[in-house]
Amino acid sequence: MASRESPESKSEEQGEPSALDDIVPKKGHITSIIWKWFGYLKSDQAQLSPKCRICHRAVQTKTGNTTNLFHHLKKYHPVEYTQSVNIRSGGASQPLCCGASQPSSSGVSPKQQSIVATFASITPYEKQSKRHQEITNAVTYFMAKDMMPLSTVEKEGFKSLVKVLDPRYQLPSRKHFSQTALPLLYEECRAKLEAELKLVRHFATTADMWSSWTSEPYLSLTVHYIDEEWNLQNRCLQTAFVPEDHTAELISQALEDALASWGLREERQVCITTDNGANIVKAVSLKKWTRLQCFGHRLHLAI
Repeated sequence: MASRESPESKSEEQGEPSALDDIVPKKGHITSIIWKWFGYLKSDQAQLSPKCRICHRAVQTKTGNTTNLFHHLKKYHPVEYTQSVNIRSGGASQPLCCGASQPSSSGVSPKQQSIVATFASITPYEKQSKRHQEITNAVTYFMAKDMMPLSTVEKEGFKSLVKVLDPRYQLPSRKHFSQTALPLLYEECRAKLEAELKLVRHFATTADMWSSWTSEPYLSLTVHYIDEEWNLQNRCLQTAFVPEDHTAELISQALEDALASWGLREERQVCITTDNGANIVKAVSLKKWTRLQCFGHRLHLAI
């Protein structure tokens, strides 16, 4: 009576390794991409008979020759063969470590960059390029919006952050931001605000005289209005240095000049809110403007 074939021997005839005889990577330094799809059985200590990781068939090759392996891939696994060709055409053969993993289930293999692409990835952007200008504008907006000092762009921590975010971007100097980037941003914002104020029919203002930590006097002016969609808007028009004596006449002239510089007509001003300083109260009365007392200032005095 003919003897039965065991399941193990049948699987080996079909080229499928048993659970105890898995396919392992090729030993030593691997330089060909083909070994992503081939290996050796664990029992093949001398690694003489390569096995396909996909169909588990043995492919006969000469020592160091991978031609038959590529031929097998081309004949039985055209998708994987196309991937190997694409990887090889991308540059020199891709080195693989001894523990190279099997091809992913998605069938997508990483493509090695060409020499041109490698140099392009480390070449700094030209200053007139779109990407360089976008990042410079973003840094400028960050400094203006968050009121950061100009010295920020000279700090090592900030430089390191920018380098990590985009290694090809070279941060401009502090002088560029103070003399070019920030003034340009100011002009853009001012032009946009002037266009908005031309549509304003009536407005109110808030004026305040204050001193910095170094006792330098400043006059701030804020405008308040309702836009065409009935939304309350407020914009700080300016904070101007006032070096002269803070007499009522000088403050009155400074307020008049501030409104004129923004194209705001005095007759359209509903009222102005100030603190109770004698000089600014008199300055408003000289202009015969309607004045409202600052509630916050009055509450502070009462407490």
